[in-house]
Amino acid sequence: MHYDTTVFLPRWLDRSMFAVFVLCLVVTVFVWLEEGPLWGKLAVTAMCLALLPLLSVRGRIAVDDHELVLAVGSLFRKRLPLPDITSVELTRVAPMDFGGYGYRPLGGGDAAFVFQAGPAAKVTLRDGRSFVVAAPDADRLVDILRERAHLGGGETADDVL
Repeated sequence: MHYDTTVFLPRWLDRSMFAVFVLCLVVTVFVWLEEGPLWGKLAVTAMCLALLPLLSVRGRIAVDDHELVLAVGSLFRKRLPLPDITSVELTRVAPMDFGGYGYRPLGGGDAAFVFQAGPAAKVTLRDGRSFVVAAPDADRLVDILRERAHLGGGETADDVL
């Protein structure tokens, strides 16, 4: 059994980022209409265009026969080999517990992959690092990771949620 799901930012954050991008476009137009050095106009345009990829940010969580893959668009990909996983637990998370949304390095090699509040899988690796992965169907993710990594059972979704 494989696992593959896409997670999105909350709608309010997505809309806020779109509003910021539109504001940047308006500022860029005004900068180009005013007199000034070309380098200034190009700098403002470059900053506006740099925001463009943030409009479609989404995460992807996938488990195949060999690894757990956490990806943020085409910008970032983290691969965790299944043989390195020593435990998987079901838990609950909130993005602000980890400082925000997306892939969040926590120090000491630990990280969180959080696009929404709710159920999550806490994955611990052989070297002691842990990754918290929020998913809408985290109980299924936990079951698949335990099966693929050849781990025994643990808490069920009803125990945590």
